[in-house]
Amino acid sequence: MTQFLRTLVLAIGLLCHGQGGATGLLAELDASSPAATLGSFHAETRRVEALYESYIAAPTTATQFAVADALQRIGARLFDLSEIPPATRQKAGNAIVGYLADILLRLPEIPPELVPGGADGPGGDLPPHWTIPGTEIRMVQLGEGPRSGDYVFSAATVARLPQIHTQAEGLPALRPSAVGDWATVQQRIVGPWLMRLPLERLPASLQATMVGTPIWKVLFTGFIAATIVVVVLRWRSLVGRWTRTGPAWRRYALRLTVPVLLGVLVVLGHGFIAWQVVPSSEIARAETLVATLALYLAAAWAAWCACWLIAEAIIASPTFPDDTFDAHLLRIVARVGSLVAAGGILLYGANDIGVPGVGLLAGVSIGGIALALAAQSTVENLLGGVTIFADRPFRVGDQIRFGTGSGTVESIGPRSTRIRGADGTLTSVPNADLAKTQLVNVSARPNCVFQHKVGLPSGLSSARIEALLAELRRRVGAHPLVETAPGLPRVRLVGLGAGARNVEIDVFARILTTSTPEFLQAQEELLLDILRGAEACGVDLADPAAAGGALA
Repeated sequence: MTQFLRTLVLAIGLLCHGQGGATGLLAELDASSPAATLGSFHAETRRVEALYESYIAAPTTATQFAVADALQRIGARLFDLSEIPPATRQKAGNAIVGYLADILLRLPEIPPELVPGGADGPGGDLPPHWTIPGTEIRMVQLGEGPRSGDYVFSAATVARLPQIHTQAEGLPALRPSAVGDWATVQQRIVGPWLMRLPLERLPASLQATMVGTPIWKVLFTGFIAATIVVVVLRWRSLVGRWTRTGPAWRRYALRLTVPVLLGVLVVLGHGFIAWQVVPSSEIARAETLVATLALYLAAAWAAWCACWLIAEAIIASPTFPDDTFDAHLLRIVARVGSLVAAGGILLYGANDIGVPGVGLLAGVSIGGIALALAAQSTVENLLGGVTIFADRPFRVGDQIRFGTGSGTVESIGPRSTRIRGADGTLTSVPNADLAKTQLVNVSARPNCVFQHKVGLPSGLSSARIEALLAELRRRVGAHPLVETAPGLPRVRLVGLGAGARNVEIDVFARILTTSTPEFLQAQEELLLDILRGAEACGVDLADPAAAGGALA
């Protein structure tokens, strides 16, 4: 989400001021050796100085973005910023580039023969790390990842550079620079909108710095943050009055506007602070952390409201009657879904601002073990109900078979499902048991199956059996509810008994109905037709000598 926030702010700025002129393609920074990394750093800082002069001459958002992009390119490619939280990585990288540029301006030229990888450098294999002589500034070779083999300024050096800069800032610069003091420029620079204001006329007390940022910038940043808080709280109060009455879905729709407003104001406020006020050092990192945290809180809040809004909108919709979706279960799903969605967003946000999400999740999990054990069956049934609702093996009104029972589903609750049996009794089955057992949804079948075996008496000739088969095929196929398809209905001789004269005929047909009363009516008619067909062929199915009984 930090990348989304940054991209959105950039897009707003470009829309306001238009695209800058094309600068051409940039070659990849060479970091294949300590000499290459050091050379790339010097070349890129000279490019930043030229871009800075262009910005001072023509302060626009496009020229400002060009300077910021060049700084971020150096920080991302030539420094190990992995120990810095993702939310503040770019801000910290920009400051680190300025610190190192100031330090190198105050150091004597490094003899080329001392830098590994240079034309005049020491021969042999490149070392795994190299330290600038007379300093604690170290480069290390990356051993893994897409940049494996590159030399970058180490994470330990990144952490120490502010202190090293403090030690070196009193030393005179040994080489000219268009920027001069990089740290001071980063403290004083403002965006193009504020460049038009006479900021140099501010009192000296406001020009003084506090933790690396002018006090007027700190106050301006605090004023913007306070304004956002006041506006959001005022809107929340109005929404609270508007939602005292009315349908539930309308209440949640109005409540959803509060986090949306918070998110929009945070994006706009952070964009103005980052690109116009331009705080530096710890204030910049603190502002970015607060803005990122506020954006994640707004996203989690919005996800919670959205889950409830969707549930209440479904419940209120006439498209889904009460006997199709159980309102209570749907609200349980909304409650669980909203908590999971909001919790997931907050964990991701915690990881983005530097709090290990996995460790935080483990701590929360350990703290909830006792509660989970105490309410194990309740939670199991609750999740079972959610599973039934999500998987939809049946719904209210369906006839099902489960285990040794069967009946019609009357309701799906948070703990159990109620099923009305054929004898009128009401059975409550725990949702966890239903979620784990094998279910047969009788109402989901596309048709009903008619299958019976007809046992014939002994002593029938093959001609009479053939005549009986033909007659039964005609009668079964003539029924209006019997499906006619290749191979259907099926009337076949399937068995021979002792003496090869006790035979069985299998009658199979699909009845085009899912209604049990209609099926029973059709089955009765077909059985009577089978009896009439046997009588017409002179076959007495009531003969006690019939093999296997009259009908099976």
